[in-house]
Amino acid sequence: MNKHSKRFRIVTLATLFTAAILTGSANANSGPASIKLLTANFESRQVVQVEVGDFHFTPGQVAPVHTHAAPAVGYVAKGEIIYQVEGEKQQILSAGDVFYEPAGPRILRFDNASATEEAIFLDFNLEQVDEPFIVFEQAPTEAIDRRSLPTIDLDDQSIDRVDIYTTELDRTGSVALQSDEQTLGLVAEGVIELQVGDEAKQRIAAGGTFSLPGADSSATIVNASSEVIAKVITFRLR
Repeated sequence: MNKHSKRFRIVTLATLFTAAILTGSANANSGPASIKLLTANFESRQVVQVEVGDFHFTPGQVAPVHTHAAPAVGYVAKGEIIYQVEGEKQQILSAGDVFYEPAGPRILRFDNASATEEAIFLDFNLEQVDEPFIVFEQAPTEAIDRRSLPTIDLDDQSIDRVDIYTTELDRTGSVALQSDEQTLGLVAEGVIELQVGDEAKQRIAAGGTFSLPGADSSATIVNASSEVIAKVITFRLR
């Protein structure tokens, strides 16, 4: 796996969850807390890009039955989603939950569970050459508000697993990070400042996604707020 990891690595905010590589701390007394939420296993595939979609579903909106040519992992940012893979039980995904949509099986439901509130979720699709983001059995009859985020190039890496973590930084907390694993991430709550090497700092608000290309990249993450925590969801590719 990851046969190109020596010449190309993806590192993001995400790596701050890996305690073994942290050199900073969230405050004087403790390091940042991290929790593993999910592991998605699938057949090894040569991933050339990760395409990201930010979906906003109106109250009561129903997703058409569809399939994924590429496995997808994601995060529910707002509201509740009714989710069902063919042959499996229906489940409810709430804000803060992560999910895995396998390649192949029909996705029977991915619907907004609320008749009064919006639902927002993000999909990260691990695509091989020329794979589509999604395949509908029939053309959607209702407009789908999908807001594309930057596609992340992975240079034909062999991947068969994604580990998903959540990490919180206390108010004004900071952490220095470095990782050898390909990692994708997004800011789920709050605002952070990211500095990579000698580059200028980037200020990144909730809903932003990241990738830091280059072998042995290092970065510093700072919670930009003195009022609220910053929360990061990370996807480690193996």
